[in-house]
Amino acid sequence: MADAQVNGTRIWYELRGEGPPLVQIGGAVSGHEGYAAVTERMAEHFTVLDYDHRGYGQSDRPDQRYGIDVWADDLAALLTAAGIERCHVHGGSMGGFIASAFAARYPERVDRLVIGGAVARCDRMGRTQFEVWKLLARAYGVASEAVALELTTKAFSRAYLDTLGDDLVREMQEVTARNVTTPVFCDACDAMIETDVVPLLGHIVAPTLVMAGSEDCLTPVDCGPDGVGARGMASAIDGARLHVLSGCGHGNLVERPDESIAVILDFLQGGV
Repeated sequence: MADAQVNGTRIWYELRGEGPPLVQIGGAVSGHEGYAAVTERMAEHFTVLDYDHRGYGQSDRPDQRYGIDVWADDLAALLTAAGIERCHVHGGSMGGFIASAFAARYPERVDRLVIGGAVARCDRMGRTQFEVWKLLARAYGVASEAVALELTTKAFSRAYLDTLGDDLVREMQEVTARNVTTPVFCDACDAMIETDVVPLLGHIVAPTLVMAGSEDCLTPVDCGPDGVGARGMASAIDGARLHVLSGCGHGNLVERPDESIAVILDFLQGGV
């Protein structure tokens, strides 16, 4: 574990494993913990860089406006601080927005790109869901039962949710409390509401894998006409591959870790 001074802010990171470098970019709730189900196995093949982006987890949380560009620039500076010139990049959920922006702005630093559980532009349904998250967080606190109930029902498929125990909501509250404050969470929601990476997709030159769950109601395979979902992202990135996990919800790394790892490994190790 280590800390790096990145654009005036202390960023926590950890390197595990051996092999080509792979950075994993967290989402709007759980920071680096979002990769807990897959990091150990990915580290059998790669030098995995997990980190908490600015405002999250064990990194500093300066009082500022947060957004996708801030986090993408921080990642570039973090890689430099960690001595990594070029790497594979995996961004999930909000991390998919960050990964897309990073790959377009810093193409020389990306070997292969994995985007999971993300859209290029939210439709009305997506924007409304994130507005609801903001309202609940401001009314009850981001680590409240109300927010945890909302997050858990958006994170997983209905079938998988029915298999989980009664401690799920409490566990979600604990993860959220460790990793993000209400103001930063609301900024993250605004970032996903406002960000449109569609104009950037044509600038991504790295081989790209886009992953999505068929039952993902938060960042769907196909958005309404006002948005661009996973299928549209894959179509807009030259040569990109789309993998849809049948029956899976938004949190594919938790709900389908074995399938997710197999698909990602095949792609990062040279699969078409």
